[in-house]
Amino acid sequence: MAISRVQVEGLGKKFGLSLRNALKYGLKDSVRRLTGRGKDQTLRPGEFWALKDVSFSLMPGDSLGIMGLNGSGKTTLLRILNGTYSPDAGRATLRGRVGALIAAGAGFSPMLTGRENVFISGTLLGMTPTEIRRKFDEIVAFAELEQFIDMPVRNYSSGMSVRLGFAVAVLGSPDILLVDEVLAVGDLNFQKKCFERIQALRQEGVTILLVSHAPGSIWAVCDKGLNLHHGISQGIVPVEDACRRYEDLNIQARAASNIAATTAANIAAGAPALSATYEGTVGGTGSAVIEKLEILNDEGHPVDTLRFGQGFTLRMHVTVHEERIQHAVLRTIIDSEINKAIAVLDNYELRGEFFELVRGQYVYEMRIPNPRLRPGVYRFSSAVIQRNASIHLFYIINHAQLAITNSDDRFLYADFRANIQLDADIALRKLA
Repeated sequence: MAISRVQVEGLGKKFGLSLRNALKYGLKDSVRRLTGRGKDQTLRPGEFWALKDVSFSLMPGDSLGIMGLNGSGKTTLLRILNGTYSPDAGRATLRGRVGALIAAGAGFSPMLTGRENVFISGTLLGMTPTEIRRKFDEIVAFAELEQFIDMPVRNYSSGMSVRLGFAVAVLGSPDILLVDEVLAVGDLNFQKKCFERIQALRQEGVTILLVSHAPGSIWAVCDKGLNLHHGISQGIVPVEDACRRYEDLNIQARAASNIAATTAANIAAGAPALSATYEGTVGGTGSAVIEKLEILNDEGHPVDTLRFGQGFTLRMHVTVHEERIQHAVLRTIIDSEINKAIAVLDNYELRGEFFELVRGQYVYEMRIPNPRLRPGVYRFSSAVIQRNASIHLFYIINHAQLAITNSDDRFLYADFRANIQLDADIALRKLA
């Protein structure tokens, strides 16, 4: 029966919310350990769980990508596995030599030279002096620091330090490799070299745990994924599912942040608080007013989140105060987080026709059956325009918001500056 390389059972870690609490409880826990009672596993006043009840098992050759929003416990988990932190609950068992790169400084002493730090770090990884000397030139060449290896590390850039630390970690014959947010270091050639080395370690049976905010990096390196949210594990799943979960969580967090920021601004200005459909900047002559803009799913229910490819309907509630408005255009503009006016939808653009409106209330609907909006957060602004006079009778900016989440693995490698996925017929012919 195969023995797991990494075994994590009910792992938990608490921190104090203030330095005073951290020092007070740290002293109490030290006394408890000295008297053989162990740590207090209850949550005391002024503490929070940075990591709680995390369990998983990894075999030789497994590669696990760990993802989550800032503060979700990713680095805390790696630091427990590396022995930097001791857990407050549960236990972690690692079998074999551990190579770790968890901090930008790579754990180096700034006063010592790169050469001296290689020998110290290699020793801490379990390498013998003979082994370090045999691999020294390879480590320095991999880090591309031949000219700087006898320079004090305090004069290194952060990128130089991480490159050297990464080289020691991956060339030190590890059985387990822990890597935290360092694969974006250096130029493209160095990043490619890092990925190739990690792939080679996977083929050699090394167990890899990689923390990254880049789903593409996780996808390229790992076969399993673990999502952490507020320190709680959502379980190990195939890497495709973990990347999709992380992207969806990011989109929801950005949407909530946008709503919160707009709400705060309106409260400061004396306006009412906002909901998922919220007020923005308003202007125009007031001859007509857009009372509400709703985004409806295929079942006709108001939504603020849809998956890629799902159709939706824009429902605009309009009140007309004038006796008659000729050549009226009811317009909605869609903005992305980066680009303005990625789409303009109105009766004239779509059908080449104007509306004639009289005093009263209207409901105007536009059905978009296949929007092809890529994953991201989109904001909707609306207007009533009198086209022949080029007058805005009413406009409202950022009137509603819609988050599009990922439903297709293709977008994991995508350039998210693009907003629309076009349909196309594809054909490949071999000519020779």
